[in-house]
Amino acid sequence: KLSINNQLLKEEYSIQYLGVILDSHLNWKAHVAHVSKKIKRNIGLLSKIRYYVSSKTLVSLYYALIYPFLTYSLIAWGNTYETNIKPLLILQKRAIRIITFSSFFEHTSPLFKSLKIINFSDLVQFVTSVFMFKYHKQLLPSIFSNYFTSISNVHNYNTRLASKSSYALTNPRTNYGVFSIKFQGPKTWNFIDESLKSCSLRAFKKKLKIQILDNY
Repeated sequence: KLSINNQLLKEEYSIQYLGVILDSHLNWKAHVAHVSKKIKRNIGLLSKIRYYVSSKTLVSLYYALIYPFLTYSLIAWGNTYETNIKPLLILQKRAIRIITFSSFFEHTSPLFKSLKIINFSDLVQFVTSVFMFKYHKQLLPSIFSNYFTSISNVHNYNTRLASKSSYALTNPRTNYGVFSIKFQGPKTWNFIDESLKSCSLRAFKKKLKIQILDNY
């Protein structure tokens, strides 16, 4: 137990900082629960209004009422155990079924593809890829300068990855390290098609989204 001036400090297992809930185990379950609560409420709104608006309007409402909660600071908390973020994927699927008036048992991959919406699991990859693209093009704040190391700066000899726009992977010793952007960023980036890396940011997002949706 800790105390200051003989005043016992209360132990907290989670705190909210800049809209993100940090828990003592950094498994992001508290934040996922927080986001899930907000999304559930907005899914209820979608369910009620869907009978009175067009499909296009419902998709717009999805991007206004649900998407921002899924993507806010996703770089920080999205790369974790799949079981930890599964509740959000389930809620997203529920929203997609509501928008398309589909049954509870309807397979959602074709629905995501028809609406041109990326499912949450792939959304983590998408957001990470965009972050890495911005880093590669020096579009991020200066605090991220030299945050990643180009493979060409690691090897003095030519390798398949060194000849491409790839970054060296760190050697994490814990799961926290594996899930960090320091490791997941280069890992994701190195698998992206080289032809996409020379695009503009707008074209990169568009083409990467098409690639992801084509796999549904």
